[in-house]
Amino acid sequence: MQSSSEVFTHPTPNGALIYHWHCGLLLLAETLILTRPMKAIAATLRIALREPYTIKVEDYTLQTRASLTGSKRNRKKVLAEHSDVALFYIPIEQPEYRGLRKWLGDRPVADLDIKLFEPVLPRLQEAFDGSMPGAEVKQLMLDTMGLISTSDTEPDALDPRVFKACEILKRTRLDEYSIESLADQVHLSPSRLRNLFREQIGQPIGDYARWTAIWQAAGYWKPGVTFTEAAVEAGFYDLAHATRVFIEVFGMPPSLVTDASHVKLICCD
Repeated sequence: MQSSSEVFTHPTPNGALIYHWHCGLLLLAETLILTRPMKAIAATLRIALREPYTIKVEDYTLQTRASLTGSKRNRKKVLAEHSDVALFYIPIEQPEYRGLRKWLGDRPVADLDIKLFEPVLPRLQEAFDGSMPGAEVKQLMLDTMGLISTSDTEPDALDPRVFKACEILKRTRLDEYSIESLADQVHLSPSRLRNLFREQIGQPIGDYARWTAIWQAAGYWKPGVTFTEAAVEAGFYDLAHATRVFIEVFGMPPSLVTDASHVKLICCD
C-alpha cells in the first residue's frame, strides 16, 4: 500500500479548463499546485480571482494575486489553493511577449497589482464555465496583455522575413522542416536566416520549429485522439522526443494535460 507521501496529486486536483490555440493558451483552475521545477519557453501571466498564491521562480518568492514570469526561467513552485487561477501562456514570438520582455527586464518574475486587471476579471470568471467562444478567449488575452502594456513597453516590430518564417513554420510538419527551403521562401541565405531569427526571437530556429510542431499537435487533440497520434500527425517520429518538447512548451508532461478526469481541453482554432 502507498503511504500518504507517495500518493500522486494532480496539479489541478479540483479540475481545470484549458482553452488553447496555435501558440496561445489560457488555463483556468480553482486550485493549481506545481512543485516540479520547469523552464517553459513561454512567458506566463497568472491572475488569482480569489485567494493569493505563492510562486517561486529561481531565487524570488512572491505571495500575490498577479505575477508575470519570463521565458525560460526556472519556475520552482506554484501553490494556489482555492484561488481561481487564470494562467496565460504568451509565446516568445508574439508581439505581446516582446513588449513584456522589456517590462520584465532582467527579473525572472514580476509582482503585479491585481487592480490593473479589474477591467477583465468579470470576463475571466465567465470563462470558467467552458462556454466562451474561441474568438472571445483570444481577444480576452489581448485585452489582458494590453492592461500591462504602456507606451514604453511597445514591442519592436519583427523583421517581416522573420515574421513570415514564423507563419510558415506554424503550418509545417516537423518532419518537413528544412532550413534551406524556409530560407528560400523568405529570400535569405540559411545562415542569415538562422542569425536573424535568433537575434529577433531570442531562440534558435530549429528549436522553434519543434516548439511550433507541438502546438500543431495540441490542435489535433480531441476526444478519442491520443497524444501519440497527435504527435505523429504533427511530424514527430519519436514519442519521447515529442514528450520532451511538450514539457518545454507547456511546463507539464502531456499525461497530465490530457488527463480527462481532471482537465477539459477546448480548442479555439
